[in-house]
Amino acid sequence: MTRLAIDPARAAVEMSEFSRRMALAAGQLAGIEVSTEGSSKRAEVYRQDKTVLWRYARTAPDAGLPPLVICYALVNRPYMLDLQPDRSLIRGLLARGLDVYLVDWGYPDRDDSTLSLDDYVNRYLGACIDHVRREHGIASVNLLGVCQGGTLAICH
Repeated sequence: MTRLAIDPARAAVEMSEFSRRMALAAGQLAGIEVSTEGSSKRAEVYRQDKTVLWRYARTAPDAGLPPLVICYALVNRPYMLDLQPDRSLIRGLLARGLDVYLVDWGYPDRDDSTLSLDDYVNRYLGACIDHVRREHGIASVNLLGVCQGGTLAICH
């Protein structure tokens, strides 16, 4: 068995530098403004149990496209799509004149253990899509699935 030779002085310098860099990184992370609600103006337009459908305020003239419903993952938080003003998929879509809706599944708990894939795909996602269709008087919407929401969107 080969033993590694460790120079205590060099190890102390490396640990000191590592500690300095970690403190710098922690300070930078602490200064980042991140909201758990996202950075774009939105309003709740539909709710069923824990599932909430948010509608975002458009920031550009209407692009003339059907509304976009974004289906996000069940366990991840959808504000990741609208994290900061300069890091926001939703802001980019709004700036291009899209009418954007987002399905927020809420926080899962023990009560959700009886829900099936059919519940999420047809009962909740389907109801959100139907709400948008009724509000706009149209037959179909554009559906964007992100992460696990992509699988739910394909199933729908």
